Amino acid sequence: MNKRTRMNPLLFAMCTAGLCTWNTLTAAYGANSGGQSTSVGEVNASASALSKSAKALASTDGKLTKKKIFQSTQSQAVLGKREIQGVGPAAGAAQALSLAPGIAVRGYGGISSTARYEIAVRGVKVGWSSVNGDVERNGLTVLFDGIPMNNLISHNGGWDSNEIPILQMIHGINVTYGPGNPAGRWFDSVGGTINFVPLQPSIKPSAEIGTTFGSNGTLGYNFDLKTGMYDGWSAVLAGGYTKNNTFRTGTFNAPSQSLAYFGKAVKTFRSGTFSLGGYVDSSREFRPNFIPVTPIPGITTQGLNANAPLYSQQTSGFYASLPESIWFKQLKVQGYMLYSKLNLKLSRDVTLHEMAWYRHGHRVHYRITNFVPGSSVNSEYYNPNSETYGDKLYFDWRLPMNLLKAGGSWIHQQYTTPYAGYNTLMGTSPSFPIQYNSDVLYNNYLTGFIQDTFTPLSGFKITPGIAAVQYQTQMYNNGAQAFPNLPAGAQNQTLINSASDTISRLEPSIGVRFAPVKWGSVYAHYGRSYQNPTDNNYGAYNGHGGAIDLNSLKPVKSTDYEVGAKFFVHNWMLLHDFTFNVNYYHDSLANETIATFLSNISQTKFAAANAVVNGVNIAMADNPSWNWHLFANLALNHSYYTSYTPQGGGTTIYGANVSYSPYLTMSAGIDYRYYYHGFLFSPQFVDQYTSSQYLFNNLTGAPSHQKQPGYNVSNLSLGIKTTRLNPYIPTLKDVKLSVGIYNLFDAHYNPIEYITSGGYFGGNSTGAILADPGAPRQYFMTVSAKF
Repeated sequence: MNKRTRMNPLLFAMCTAGLCTWNTLTAAYGANSGGQSTSVGEVNASASALSKSAKALASTDGKLTKKKIFQSTQSQAVLGKREIQGVGPAAGAAQALSLAPGIAVRGYGGISSTARYEIAVRGVKVGWSSVNGDVERNGLTVLFDGIPMNNLISHNGGWDSNEIPILQMIHGINVTYGPGNPAGRWFDSVGGTINFVPLQPSIKPSAEIGTTFGSNGTLGYNFDLKTGMYDGWSAVLAGGYTKNNTFRTGTFNAPSQSLAYFGKAVKTFRSGTFSLGGYVDSSREFRPNFIPVTPIPGITTQGLNANAPLYSQQTSGFYASLPESIWFKQLKVQGYMLYSKLNLKLSRDVTLHEMAWYRHGHRVHYRITNFVPGSSVNSEYYNPNSETYGDKLYFDWRLPMNLLKAGGSWIHQQYTTPYAGYNTLMGTSPSFPIQYNSDVLYNNYLTGFIQDTFTPLSGFKITPGIAAVQYQTQMYNNGAQAFPNLPAGAQNQTLINSASDTISRLEPSIGVRFAPVKWGSVYAHYGRSYQNPTDNNYGAYNGHGGAIDLNSLKPVKSTDYEVGAKFFVHNWMLLHDFTFNVNYYHDSLANETIATFLSNISQTKFAAANAVVNGVNIAMADNPSWNWHLFANLALNHSYYTSYTPQGGGTTIYGANVSYSPYLTMSAGIDYRYYYHGFLFSPQFVDQYTSSQYLFNNLTGAPSHQKQPGYNVSNLSLGIKTTRLNPYIPTLKDVKLSVGIYNLFDAHYNPIEYITSGGYFGGNSTGAILADPGAPRQYFMTVSAKF
């Protein structure tokens, strides 16, 4: 190769990183049809254009980086591929999030991505684990590629973790703790915002396929295809399917399955980028039943007072479950979304950002229980759905010492909630129910904001901001129209007349960061945010009658304070891309309305509460060498009610601990890479600890003084990657085999426990502790090929 055809250093570095195309290489080597070489100037021009395209694509990613977090005035965290892989190929969204500092998860499905989990970020939660007692159940906004997935008004089912069941399509996970700055705040961000960033289009084409199999009939497939960039366009298509049976022992395998597909195309042009994306997910599962921790007279494996063994972890087995003929509950969660994004430079210093989306959500709750015979409502069919439209538009201006952002968003949702309670043996059915309701809620969420990042001195920045928010709600009792054919004595479980309300508030915030040295900084942040009262507050599912006092109905109010320090060391002795973050937080929650769902929907109770969540998060990560990667985090949390008034205006409780907020969670992981004769070996060990936590008492409708034990779970895996098959399959880049053991030491633990009011099993069960056990030791294996 002569000097004129030699690839320049920039192009060589980009191609080494996988960012160049065949056409660029051809131009660089002069292999055109005329056989003439290409000049260095032409190569530099091509490389420069390629670099701009790569940067443009990277700007659409949305994933946080260590550098961005270090420079931020907020408390944030990011999980990358290396951390996500530590929870295993069969895990889902919740398990991956459990590796972030200050996040605790609990659910009934082991580590299965097909099951629902509850996610708590420093005590504020999203998701549902079938147990009452959450101080703030939908206080976290969940985003997919920056698009909100939450239901705007639902108290139950606002978002479920099995809506993201295929982790192989996730590129990274961003977490912002607390309400954050106005430009990134949403309608449910009182406790934080979580953004699942999927795989993104790339400059270079590629493809990957994989399959996973293992314990309890687990079988899954995943793929991703990237087109590379052609004429400014680049696209990605990814998806997967997984299925499994329950780890619970008994006669019913309780099969579950999930699928998800994602596609996105990005067009880059001189002044910006435009993208179109879509996501589809569907999960269908059989939720296992609760089991008493200790035996209860009359509570047997074949029903109440049957001639059968007592049903409990101590008598019928730690993982025992009931036969399908006695009890089953099938859950279906599905949704699809379409969205577009535009980033357009209007001038050298002004950029427009526009995002529009549509989302459809649908759930089915189908349960039959024959444990207590003779019930007129032994079956339930509940199938709510929602239609959501949204648009967010804002500008940013880059001025001397300032980055100003201003804009707003509009979201509209229609939410319909039909419910039927019946017993076919008594002549009723889903279309002819003895209990019913159908509430239709229309919601509008409007916000306008302005924030400025002022940098008067190097290493010092201030980010003040303010948002104006408005929640518009209309609730219609539509039961009579939805169920025109009813038996004598049928009861509408919503007795409240239709209601409507509009709530407007201002949300100020300010963040300060000071970096006296390039590798260390301190920061502080204050933010106030609000959340619309949920559907229960407007009368949905309320079977107690009476009118809604709209004058006293207030939005949930969060007042959050953060202070902390961040360290980021690129290269010093054994510290390579080393991060160490510590922060203290204090969040006051006011005007909480806590709903207690019992076994019968008509028995819904409500409590009013104010609470404080505060504590300390500590997180570190380091790459001492190319071979080693280490991470660890620790979170201390103290969540308590400043006041808690049970349903019906009973005696107010002061200072009670919030249920299901562990005071200590810890995660730590270590993985090692070793290359030997064409094989890359990567063993990994991850350990997680969750401390004891207080139980909720359904009988009193209040938090209790009883605790469930803490538990520790460890995972061990080994990955083997090789390129030695490349000579036989030229298009094959590498093949990877992963094997893992999860719950390595076979710990027996209950992530979920509560005190029953007796509605679940009847008889003498009132006041007993019911549980959902965690999974025993499980084995999984994955094989994947990259092209």
